[in-house]
Amino acid sequence: MADATPAAVDLADALALLARAVAPVAQTEKVALAGAAGRVLAQDLLAGAPLPAADVAAMDGYALRSADATAPRNTLLLAGRVLAGQGRRSALAPGECVRIMTGAPLPEGCDAVVMQELVEKTVAGHIVVDGPVAPGLNRRRRGEHVAAGSTVLQAGRRLRGADLGLASSVGAGELAVFRALRIGVLSTGDELRDPPRDPPRDPPRDPPAALADGLSYDGNRPMILATLAGASCTCLDLGICPDQAPAYAQFVARAQADGLDALLVTGGAAQGDADFVRAAPGMSFLPLSLRPGRGVAWALLAPSRPDAPHLLVLGLPGNPVAAFILLQLLVRPLLAYVGGSAPRLPTPVWLPIRNPLRNRPGRIEMRRARLVQEGDGTSGLEMLADQGSAMLRTISEADALVAVGPAGEYRAGDRLPCYLLDALAGG
Repeated sequence: MADATPAAVDLADALALLARAVAPVAQTEKVALAGAAGRVLAQDLLAGAPLPAADVAAMDGYALRSADATAPRNTLLLAGRVLAGQGRRSALAPGECVRIMTGAPLPEGCDAVVMQELVEKTVAGHIVVDGPVAPGLNRRRRGEHVAAGSTVLQAGRRLRGADLGLASSVGAGELAVFRALRIGVLSTGDELRDPPRDPPRDPPRDPPAALADGLSYDGNRPMILATLAGASCTCLDLGICPDQAPAYAQFVARAQADGLDALLVTGGAAQGDADFVRAAPGMSFLPLSLRPGRGVAWALLAPSRPDAPHLLVLGLPGNPVAAFILLQLLVRPLLAYVGGSAPRLPTPVWLPIRNPLRNRPGRIEMRRARLVQEGDGTSGLEMLADQGSAMLRTISEADALVAVGPAGEYRAGDRLPCYLLDALAGG
């Protein structure tokens, strides 16, 4: 059935509109730190104890009281040694110091550490320190890193390696996270085929024979599956659907019966004679002021059983570059929101272009570019010669997606927002 097409919107408005229509997952589970990378934190993580737990040495050296080292030259009695992992030593007598290692607790009353390279040792168990020594020198205060009871990690955060290290540092052996999404990935098109999967041969087999006229190998599913791979979701390869509405309806019914959270479909979302995805029951089309990738077809379908979630269906263009751009800039942020994170678009960086550019005024065109180093050591953007929306090679060869527009002309040296592909790959 034909839909009433609204006016084209930008990515921010599109994400906001779609986020209002869907609901984030509510189910949570506890996972060990080793399995938490990429998951979304469901509860704030609070520090049960301060970090560091006591005043400690920031480097190897000698711990002393700054009040004992106010003169230009100060001689102090070496009263022992403190290593990291040892308990806190009792207070020192006036004029005493201790040898101390990085991370070891300072004896009571000590408020400074003089690095070992600045200390002169004497033969009678004394050291000589140039003064005056400032209070707090090379000292890490108790709780200066993390205060007891403070929020270490906020709910909704997609966990990275450093986050897990921080969680371990405050004594968390497991974390409460939202359940992982289950996402089906489907390509549509009578012309699509999967590449052959012959067993390894020695010597290697010849390249696959060319397909018959009108046929092509499917690059969209492998691209999407690899892009979404990770602990935050489980992706199911649903294969290729022929250009038949009944066949597509069966795939949707299977996704609902299997309790999937989302179904990502490439192809069939335009307005051609075989574009049955867009015309399927419940589907709407959200046009974007963006090229390539004129818009996304979508629906939120009721579950087929009481214990299953609503199924979010997202119909992406069949052209692989357009599908990639919408996947990275709109679909991944939306899925992150469904998975428990805040709905947030990727953050661009602004870099200068090397050559003048023209664009159709009023819209954004995502062009592919390489990063080049300028004479002053800074980075610039050089557009690829080919920019076709069917040329997946241009994504493979590019370093960045450059948002050209909405102005009609740009001069060499103008700075444009761009999305670094390595940063997008990190999620």
